[in-house]
Amino acid sequence: MFSLSAKHLQKWISCGIALGLLAATHILAAAEVKHHAVNERQTSAGQSPRVQQESQESKQPLIAAPARSSVSLAPAIVTVRCKFSQSYVQVLTLTNQTQQEFVFEMVAQDVVVRDGKRSFIPAGETAGGIAATAVFTQKQVVVKPGQSASVGVTFTVPPDTPLRAAIALFRGLTQVSTGAPVMMTASLGALFVFTVSENSQIKGSPVEVTAQTPTANLRISQVLTNSGSEPTIAHGVAAVLNETGMLVGKVSFEEQRLLPGEQLPFQAEYPAELKTGRYRVFASFQYEKKTITSSADFVVP
Repeated sequence: MFSLSAKHLQKWISCGIALGLLAATHILAAAEVKHHAVNERQTSAGQSPRVQQESQESKQPLIAAPARSSVSLAPAIVTVRCKFSQSYVQVLTLTNQTQQEFVFEMVAQDVVVRDGKRSFIPAGETAGGIAATAVFTQKQVVVKPGQSASVGVTFTVPPDTPLRAAIALFRGLTQVSTGAPVMMTASLGALFVFTVSENSQIKGSPVEVTAQTPTANLRISQVLTNSGSEPTIAHGVAAVLNETGMLVGKVSFEEQRLLPGEQLPFQAEYPAELKTGRYRVFASFQYEKKTITSSADFVVP
């Protein structure tokens, strides 16, 4: 029980200031994510007039100098907001920065979440699958050294399907020598993520704290589960408070995408060494203008 002494009143004020700083951090983070999403929104020349693309994402810029001796695909991730039974068209561009000619066949796969993890299933093997609707502008692609090749793909979201993602895969037919007795082939895929409603929901497991050691930083982790019917992207921050309620520091969790039913661990390492004492960590995540927050107490001996 807390008394109403001036000493404890000061602790409560300090704690309020710390939580205020944490809230401000989330507002700034949300603004940065929104700005990033706006910059990612681009309309493809091959886009279907039936569905408007919400955003188009890629781990690499669409126009960039690929790494030497590499084969790259753009865009790598395409997000689409649509309705059931609607179609979407996207042009994919493969760039060959090697000295070898490559041949690829175009195939599609469904992304199915089983036991919280993603599985990739060939088209036609999943009831209500999106991959079975894929139509490519060409079945086979030849990419010469130093050149690029583009392929259009159309996906149609089946009525009432529980699936929300599919892969457009450039499956390699060219065998590549690696100097070992076994020959290999190269394949690249673009992830298509479909959102058809506003039913986004995430739940979190208890926050876990792994104590710091002489050779490792304190680690904060929490498993998030997408319990809704739509894909979502979660990002968050952890704030560390001391036993007086003062904010000691904060650290961000890396942003991750969760498909419906998917479970992913979010981890962050606190960069500074904590002094001996009692602490509380608040982990807060934002997604689709919603926030979930949880806390855990821990002791540094």
